[in-house]
Parts: sequence; C-alpha cells; structure tokens
Amino acid sequence: MGPLSGSVEDYAQGYLAGHVAGASRDFERSGMKGRDYEYATTDGATRYRLLLLADPPRVYGLYAQGPAASWEAQRPGIDAMALSLTLERPALYPVSRHEAFGFSLGIPPSWRETRRFASKDTLLLQFASPALAMDRGRQVVHAALTVTVEPAPVPGDVQAYYDATLKKLGDAFKVVSHEPWKAGGGYVDVMVVESAMSESRVKRFFAVRGNRGYSLSFESREDVFPRAQRWADFIASTFGAQ
Repeated sequence: MGPLSGSVEDYAQGYLAGHVAGASRDFERSGMKGRDYEYATTDGATRYRLLLLADPPRVYGLYAQGPAASWEAQRPGIDAMALSLTLERPALYPVSRHEAFGFSLGIPPSWRETRRFASKDTLLLQFASPALAMDRGRQVVHAALTVTVEPAPVPGDVQAYYDATLKKLGDAFKVVSHEPWKAGGGYVDVMVVESAMSESRVKRFFAVRGNRGYSLSFESREDVFPRAQRWADFIASTFGAQ
C-alpha cells in the first residue's frame, strides 16, 4: 500500500524500470480498477508479478519475485494469490439470509462454501478463504470460517452460551484475548490451538438471540493469522440476528 499521486502506470514504473517488459492487462476488483504486470530481469534469470489496484489517494499491490527456472511450477499458487487481491467493502458483500435460523451474514465473493449441515434447530456452515500463502510443499494455505447456530443453554444468556461452548471445545483451545463484541452484543475471543504438528489461531464471535446461540469461528495457521483476522472483523460486522 502506498500513496498514489498519478496513474497506476506511473506508479508501476518504480518496479518496471530496468527490466524487460512482459505482458500486462487491466482488471477490476470491488469496483476499483487496476493493472496486472508480468516481467523479467534483462538476463531472464528472475521473473516478477505485480498487481496494482488504485483506490485514490492510495494504491494497493501484490508483488511476487522468483527464479525463472521454478516460476512455472509456482504459477498456480501465484495465480491463486493474485486472484485473491481485492479491496474489502463489507457493505458490498452479498448477504445470505437464513430465515429459518433467524440471522443474516455477508460473505465476500472470494470465499467459497465448503460444507452445509442443517437439522430442525441446528445449522453448520463452513467457508474457505482465497489463498493467503503457499507452503514449501506448494500447497495453498487458506483460512476457514465456521458458522454455527444451535440452541442456547439459557435463552437470552450469552454468558451461559459462551461458558458451554468453551467447555465443549476443551483444553486444546487456549483463550489469549476476550473482549465484548459490540456488533453482536456478545463476546469475541482470540484462541490458540496447538497440536504435535502445528499451531493455529482462532477468532471466535459469540452471540445469543432468544433461544439460539450463534458462533462465527475464523481459523487459520499461526503464520497467516495476521492476514486473516481483519477479514474476520469485516465479515462479523455484517452479522444480523433477530
């Protein structure tokens, strides 16, 4: 992110100067216009990908650099991350309304639903984020959102629902912060989940409306959590319940 005093093309020259020009194309995300560049060093040994998205007076970008010899092998991951670049506008998120369970939620178009389960009084929805990183095994790393609606232990009592949920989660989930969730009238926790192989973080929102308890749980690998948690705040800000 940086200040944009001229055009996107002018801004790009700071990256493109001294390199061999390659392909470029216009694109648009969230109503904002940008440009996508691929280029290389003069000897062809290093390849680059640069996306710039203008939102005056700022420009937002994604920059990738790597050896030409392995560039094509890494392209699927680079393409996935490039596709994920957008400016978040929660007011523009498509709103999904679940009348039978008394709530609505805005989900970014870049997130995809991966699971849905519903019974008479329980609903579980799961979504996956676009690519947030790529590991050494060339596997793309995502964040996950789980939306749960279930009977509240005590109608209208968010503390009782919160306590019951933590008991159900068990000792593997360690609470590192606990604050009021103003938008939902409940709580928001950040948790650490440790296993023998990995560590992840969870940002979980709790609310109660009448006889129903609502939980929005965002989970990601520890190293990508800083990139995911603002997304969690944006999505949670769209929550509405009767």
